[in-house]
Amino acid sequence: MNTSDLPPSADAVIVGGGIAGTAAAFFLSRAGLRPVIVERLPALASLTTARSMEAMRAQWMEPENVAMMRESIEFYERFAERVGLPDCDLGVHQPGYLFLTARPDGMEALGRRVALQHGLGLTDVELLDGREVRRRFPYVSDAVTAATYRQRDGWLAAHEAALGFARASGARVVTRAEATGFRLAGGRVVGVETTRGPIAADVVVIAAGPYSGRVAALLGVDLPLRNVRRHRVTIGEHPLIPQTAPMVIDQDTGAHWRPERPGAALAWAQPHEPPGEPTDDVRANPAFVHEVMEAVSRLCPFWEQVAETLKVGQVYLTAGQYTETPDDKPIIGPHPDIPGLYFNCGYGGHGIMAAPGGGRLLADLVTGAVDDRDNPFSFRRLARLDLQPPTPHRLL
Repeated sequence: MNTSDLPPSADAVIVGGGIAGTAAAFFLSRAGLRPVIVERLPALASLTTARSMEAMRAQWMEPENVAMMRESIEFYERFAERVGLPDCDLGVHQPGYLFLTARPDGMEALGRRVALQHGLGLTDVELLDGREVRRRFPYVSDAVTAATYRQRDGWLAAHEAALGFARASGARVVTRAEATGFRLAGGRVVGVETTRGPIAADVVVIAAGPYSGRVAALLGVDLPLRNVRRHRVTIGEHPLIPQTAPMVIDQDTGAHWRPERPGAALAWAQPHEPPGEPTDDVRANPAFVHEVMEAVSRLCPFWEQVAETLKVGQVYLTAGQYTETPDDKPIIGPHPDIPGLYFNCGYGGHGIMAAPGGGRLLADLVTGAVDDRDNPFSFRRLARLDLQPPTPHRLL
């Protein structure tokens, strides 16, 4: 990875240096292209990537999502080998994802889901009744009627993953370079204008996270994206937090937590959050700390005791933005009417877990190894959608 001035040309320019952009650079370089990453901020992976829960799971329902997440998890499991950086350690933890429900029909409802996932090849997802859940995870409430569990799900160091992709790509990285326009010739994109000068390229990828819609608008392209505030609470060391726990999700509400040595991380995609403009400084709601701890204690009661004994210095609250599409799937691939323009954005808060699969797919679409007509994440699908706001929170 070289950080330097903007070169006059490249084979591909990636606008955005989060994990989606750096993964795109890596896979494009492996496909034989010379990529350049232009990042508006002073450093890579310093906006939404830095504020994520850093998680990865294959427990989805749609075939295309299951396939992409499985591919990505397998890539992360052998990251250093796959990118050719023996010293790159992502600290991958795989204690699993545990989805809990207190619904009276929990076994039936989750049983149908597990059967579907098994049919998609995700045969290591387990269906647990309330008794088995409490035997294996004794901090779970008696109210829980059923759960699903997959041990190969987990989390990793997202910042290290993004920097690893960038370093392994050999891409030139230009920071403090904001895209201000595009160069066109004969109806196709042939370069990007930035605050640090122009750069010519036959391939331009918009991977700017919450700013992707604004960048696309420079070309008159209307991306149906909305940015929604999402919080993360980090708790310092506390003896009541089980450090061997998986990611634990209340399937009924969406509130979730996981250990983060020596404490924990908590989050919740609250349905009342309105969409907003992209911003670097997402103001956090101080009340969220109380709200999320009350929510996770519903099915894991020990959190009530944690809340009662916490000190101010043990709690760190931050907020970022999910960038969502109407069908909760990312936009990956070419614009059908503007040759040379590609997208890798709109992951809805799941960019960490999907970055390897999404980056590989993007590179295959650029090189023609995959036809966009066979691409479930194509820009073309948006024309067929009822462009209503996406679901308030997305777990599966």
